[in-house]
Formats: sequence, structure tokens, C-alpha cells
Amino acid sequence: MPMEDTLSIIEEQVKVVHASIQKPDVFTNSSDFWRPGAHGIFEGFAIAQSLSAAQHTVAGGFVANSLHGSFVYAGNSEDPVLYYVERNRDGNGFCTRSVRALQKEKPIFICTISFAKQRSPESERHSLQHSSPMPLGIPEPENTFSSASNAKIPFINRSVGVLDRSGQRQPEDKLFHQWFKSSGPLSSSSGPRVHQSALAFMSDSYFLAGVPHSHDIWHFANPPISEFHPSPNGLSKLTEKHSKIQRPHLETHKEKCEKNISRVSMMVSLDHTIYFHNMENLRADEWLLSEVRSSWAGDGRGLVQQRIWARNGTLLATCIQEGIVRLENRKATSNL
Repeated sequence: MPMEDTLSIIEEQVKVVHASIQKPDVFTNSSDFWRPGAHGIFEGFAIAQSLSAAQHTVAGGFVANSLHGSFVYAGNSEDPVLYYVERNRDGNGFCTRSVRALQKEKPIFICTISFAKQRSPESERHSLQHSSPMPLGIPEPENTFSSASNAKIPFINRSVGVLDRSGQRQPEDKLFHQWFKSSGPLSSSSGPRVHQSALAFMSDSYFLAGVPHSHDIWHFANPPISEFHPSPNGLSKLTEKHSKIQRPHLETHKEKCEKNISRVSMMVSLDHTIYFHNMENLRADEWLLSEVRSSWAGDGRGLVQQRIWARNGTLLATCIQEGIVRLENRKATSNL
């Protein structure tokens, strides 16, 4: 088989096939889950594979315009996941699908996905159009694919850093920028739907961590996947506006000895929403710019928003996520 037709790792991770049960519209993962070292599975799996499963049930010419999902139970990397797709509506302009991702008969993720029929250039002339511009002055990563050292991970990133818009160190004013893309080129046989599923997969790679990072809290009792696979060469040194995103547990073990450091004890996603834009401009194997901010935190939860642009400035996705974020309850101890 020619090299260009070999599936990349991220293609293998988002791919689903018909399940071997006598029911229509039931799919399952086609390969083992990527195991980054954390417990459970990367939540991007359920998001991307649910989208891939729903895509199998929609006619050509329809592209997903939104996905709204909730995480129910934690998944594991050992058992297969079954994706039950329900065809809620098939219209001339829009289709709706609901997907239940079950593992050992327990739901780990449920979502509703809307598909919109692609419009002709002529019809676009009668539509209102605007989008948020890509921020200026963001250092760009090298325009090369990953080396052999990245051969076992689905995607790579290049961290830019933290931008404090007001200079007042307020959590809601901070923006977190990074570039990401698949770790290798997608095969020539992959169509736009595969690139869209790959984007959905990567959209959860650095997201909820924006809540504690907005408060300058960098330590985790159990670091999330995004903290285990940081950028090997960040770009914060190339910009005066950004400060570095700290990942102390990868740099030193001193924090384990310090008693007064705030540390995240629990961080779990509750839901995930993606609004897709301009999918005709998406290439998941080309650098994409992500901007994450947190507009609210309270009651043991936090909310984050993310915008994703193509390198040419086209807005590709707007994402929203809420999750549980709790700090360690460290009781003061006496030295007496």
C-alpha cells in the first residue's frame, strides 16, 4: 500500500466500524485506544468517535455544524465502546442525530449532533457573514511535521503562552494560546469528515485546565493528559506579550515538598460543545491556533471557551466546556 494511503494515528483513533450485532446504526471503535498514561480514556475519543458514527448515517453533502455532548460515566481503555446512533430528523437543509456511547452497557457519553447541507456560493450571497479575527502577533510554529519521536501520539502542540489582556491578573482576562495539529499527515483517501472528526478529537486536548491556570494554579495531584504531553518547544520566548504556561510536575519534583502550594485534586469534564465553521478550510494535519479563556468558576465547577483558527485566519470552531475543578483540602499541621 502506498505511504500516502497509510492511516495516520489520529485517523485510526477517530475511525469507527459497524458493530457485529444485528442492529442498524450501531458502531464501535476500530482500534485500541491511545493510552497517554492516565486512568480512563482521553475524552476526545468519545467526542470524535460519536461524530464519526453519526457521519455514517448522513447523506453526502451534509456537514456537522454543532455537537452538544455530556460525559456520564468514566470510560476505560480496555473494553470496546458501542455507539448507538438514532436518526432524529432528516430534512432538506438539516439533519439531527443523537448518539449514545456505551461501554459494558453503561453510557460514558451522550450527544446530539446537527448536520447542515452545504450551501452553494450563490446562496451565500444572501447570507449574513462575519467571524472573530485571529489574534495578531502570535508566533508561528515551524511548518514541518513531527519527527519519529511523535510516532506514537495522535497530535502535537506548540504552546505560545498566557496573555493577560488587562494586566490586572484577573482570571477572566487571561487568554491561553497554542498551536496544534495531527502528529502526521492524514492519508490522501481521508475526506473532509475525517478531518472534522480529528478536529473534534483535538479540541479537548487543552481545555478545562484553563480554569486553574487562569488562577495561576499549575500543580495537579493527578495531571490531565494535556499536562503529560506539553509542547516540547514553547513559543513564549518569541513574544513579549505572553508568559509561559507552567508545568512544574514535568520540570521538577520540588513542589511535592512545598506545603503551601495550591494543587488541583480533581478536574473532570461534564460536557462539551463544538460549533463548526468553514469546514471547507479545515486541514487537521496543518497547524491550527487555539485560544482558551475561562469566563466563570464557582460552586466547584468552571467554564471555558475556545476558538480555533486555521493558519490563514479562518475561524473553524467555537467550543464550550464545563467541568468539576476542585482544589486539595490541606489542613494546617503543627510542628510541635
